[in-house]
Amino acid sequence: MPELPEVETVKRRLSLSLIDKEIIDIDVFYPSYSSLKQINNEKILDIKRKGKYLIFVLSNHFIVSHLRMEGKYHIKEEKDLSKHDLVRFNFKNFYLFYNDVRKFGTFNCFNKDIDIYNEYPLKDVGPEPFDVDGRYLYQKLTIKNEPIKAALLDQHIISGLGNIYVDETLFMSSINPHRKSNTITEFEASKLIESARIVLNKAIKLGGSTIKSFESFNGEIGHFQTELSVHLREGERCKICNAFIIKDRCAGRGTYYCPNCQREDENKKLFVITGGYASGKSSVLKILNNLGYETISLDDIYNNLFQSSTKMKNAIKKKLKISSKEELKKLVFSDKEKNNILMSITHPFVMEELYKEISKMNVQVIFIEVPLLFEGGFEKTFDKIIDVYSSPAIRDNILKNKGISYEDFIQRSNSQINIEEKRKKADFMVYNDGTKKDLLFKVKELLKMMEV
Repeated sequence: MPELPEVETVKRRLSLSLIDKEIIDIDVFYPSYSSLKQINNEKILDIKRKGKYLIFVLSNHFIVSHLRMEGKYHIKEEKDLSKHDLVRFNFKNFYLFYNDVRKFGTFNCFNKDIDIYNEYPLKDVGPEPFDVDGRYLYQKLTIKNEPIKAALLDQHIISGLGNIYVDETLFMSSINPHRKSNTITEFEASKLIESARIVLNKAIKLGGSTIKSFESFNGEIGHFQTELSVHLREGERCKICNAFIIKDRCAGRGTYYCPNCQREDENKKLFVITGGYASGKSSVLKILNNLGYETISLDDIYNNLFQSSTKMKNAIKKKLKISSKEELKKLVFSDKEKNNILMSITHPFVMEELYKEISKMNVQVIFIEVPLLFEGGFEKTFDKIIDVYSSPAIRDNILKNKGISYEDFIQRSNSQINIEEKRKKADFMVYNDGTKKDLLFKVKELLKMMEV
């Protein structure tokens, strides 16, 4: 459905061609629009807009038009109808056609002496982001116990924002779409208004967004879709933090957002545990879990997905021609290019599951084991990075317990960035060089340093 930028673009294009032009009469080819037949020999004095509605100001009437899903206008010099033309406005030297594949668009006609802004449908249309401040929005949101996305889509509260621009506005404001409206602060409400203005103005400048079939006028398309930060970018990297964009359902609409930039609980801290192969990451995670902290292993998520996600397995099979984990292990550690392909397939699935688990945890601190943190480009996704590295003796013992040869260890290690580079990027280090009791002591000391 065309939103404010698209309708504003249509208004501007129509104004250039129609202002001060006289409508001789109107031919209607769809019964629902029969009220237009009363218009004849009237000049178009102005074309206005309120929210997603176009308002044609005529000599003796107003015509209020809503494009809905597929409505569009075009001008031709010939009067011949094209497929799905429902209305023809006849001018002296040209014809304006209203075309609508689905026939969802609406027209309402009013006499000039009527205050159309106090009549249906305009009386129920709320103010635009350009006309209100954060205080207004905050007062509206405090009484709404529904997702903030639902409130922003409500044209009674604020008009002009549809699915595309609500997603983009929420991203720019760093607010999760599922967050309850009545938890939004006045500062955040002001940020939402400011972000909405920026997003809408940029979209208007680029002629709106052509996602499926939008044409502003005479076949012109919009270009804001090339600037989208989250909408339609499921599985792609966030332009800010490099996390993967997620798509789910909110307010009955397909909803796109960055689970990191738009955390549902911004006070929740995510601490990542990483390190080289056979460094003792899992041992550190187990100790933290035994100490009462919530923990998540990305390896466990990956293994579960490999069993349960047909979509992920089919994508792997299609791109790598492999269907078993054993084949994968042999392939990815020996072929860096194919390992990168595998990560590009699996990481969006794994990270989406990770954030689903995080959202279920009603705690403020979560430790997450991510073996390929830097290789996957996830370092900006977490609040602090803990790097675990081991002495040769501990490493060899871990390898022995896992039944992995030293040659395989070298091959797997070569598929990761080197230990020194990981150390430089980490916020905290844990050196695993002693007994389990020694490691427990070091983890407790780590927690003191981290003040958690």
